[in-house]
Amino acid sequence: MLIKSAVFLSSLFLAASCLAQSAAPGAGHELIDVASFFNGGFPYTPEKHFNWDRLVNQIRAISQGRTINPFHRNDLRKDGSRDAILFYALAAPATIETFRVGGEDERNKIPHRIAFAVSSSPAGEFQTVAAFDVPESHFAARRPKYDFSIPVSRKISGRYLRVTLSGTNGQYRLSRFGAQGRFDRAVSLREDFNGIYRMIGGRDANTPADTAMVKQQKYTAHFPYLILHQKGSQVSGCYVYGTGNGGAGGKLLLQEISEVNGTLTGGVENNVFRFTRTHAGDGGQSQGAMALFPVAQGINRGHYNLVGHLLVERNTSGKEGEGALRVNLTRFSSTPTACAVSGQKEKSASETLAENLEKAGKVQLYGVNFDFDADTLRPESGAVLDEVVKLARANPGWKFEIGGHTDSIGSAGYNQKLSERRAASVVRYLTGKGVDAARLRARGYGASRPLVSERDGNEAARAQNRRVELVKQ
Repeated sequence: MLIKSAVFLSSLFLAASCLAQSAAPGAGHELIDVASFFNGGFPYTPEKHFNWDRLVNQIRAISQGRTINPFHRNDLRKDGSRDAILFYALAAPATIETFRVGGEDERNKIPHRIAFAVSSSPAGEFQTVAAFDVPESHFAARRPKYDFSIPVSRKISGRYLRVTLSGTNGQYRLSRFGAQGRFDRAVSLREDFNGIYRMIGGRDANTPADTAMVKQQKYTAHFPYLILHQKGSQVSGCYVYGTGNGGAGGKLLLQEISEVNGTLTGGVENNVFRFTRTHAGDGGQSQGAMALFPVAQGINRGHYNLVGHLLVERNTSGKEGEGALRVNLTRFSSTPTACAVSGQKEKSASETLAENLEKAGKVQLYGVNFDFDADTLRPESGAVLDEVVKLARANPGWKFEIGGHTDSIGSAGYNQKLSERRAASVVRYLTGKGVDAARLRARGYGASRPLVSERDGNEAARAQNRRVELVKQ
């Protein structure tokens, strides 16, 4: 029941208590939402459950900001059951203590029973660890609100989740899903973001930057592409208009870039590429995230080349923390081309960093990852920080503040101290690479300077607020 798995990717907008394990400063004593998009959770379909129509519907559900679209009865009957079965891959094995579901929907779309199971293999045997019968009182109103925390009956470790919804007349809707627990080990760095991507969707685009990112150029040979270059946890790239030719094996080779519409700079945390987008037209900036489908034996990828999902936040709108632009991605080549109009020189990552600093005065250093609940830099962070070293060498008159920021999870005192220690760790790395200590200042801010409001426990907002910032003094 594929439609049900990708669905979960929308927990990226709505997941409850969450704290990124490797990169997010926060309170170590808090449980995290291991199923959140921003912690590397992603829906999948086991090979034996594959159905392309359902996969498309799942992706559509994600792009509309819902966890689960209504499932049509005929769709469910193909499996001989009216149950909706959802599958979800985590970034690493985890031990879950509590599941959380919630939303506000028509009462005939709320499941009567929800069961949760975990497995160590995407196509392996799942063990049921929790089941919940929605109280009858919640079906009295025409459009009831609900929010349930469901403890597990026993704690076991697993990397794959199965959620079974049952009890309606054949349509289901679940607006929020979370899995509170802890990763059993550090998340391994995902290093396959390199490539040229075609962006599909974005019909709700209503800003110049959004339009430039996904607009189809009708009656011309120009189309929108996303180009990404990865080195360790550091990822940089751009979105462009260009022409392409079909190559061997159905791969698309970019022939000519007619316009660079904007840049993306950031890094990989918990399998997710978090970035700052800078639009070339007006210099406006916004945050975003991109994730790729999980790769493992037993996961069906389908006959099309959909590889992932990207969202961009719009900080200037009233919908803080809400994904303003959501698109699906196909990868036409794993070898990226230069982010420059044909015949021109591509800017390096450090040059783009300097340009953004000049415009905004500060940049978010996504991809600077720490061990959980500690100030120890993870090895992959060097790729991002080495670009800062190049920036400092190229601009010897500049001074910088390294600011550590957390989300609001945990006590203010704990967050303040952890953010200070992590900022100091970054300064030690930079001075160890030859940057004069007199040019650097470490400051911890805890959760006192959020980029966006974290009201309603919005994990998209929390992900933006967990950051290391480089500020030009």
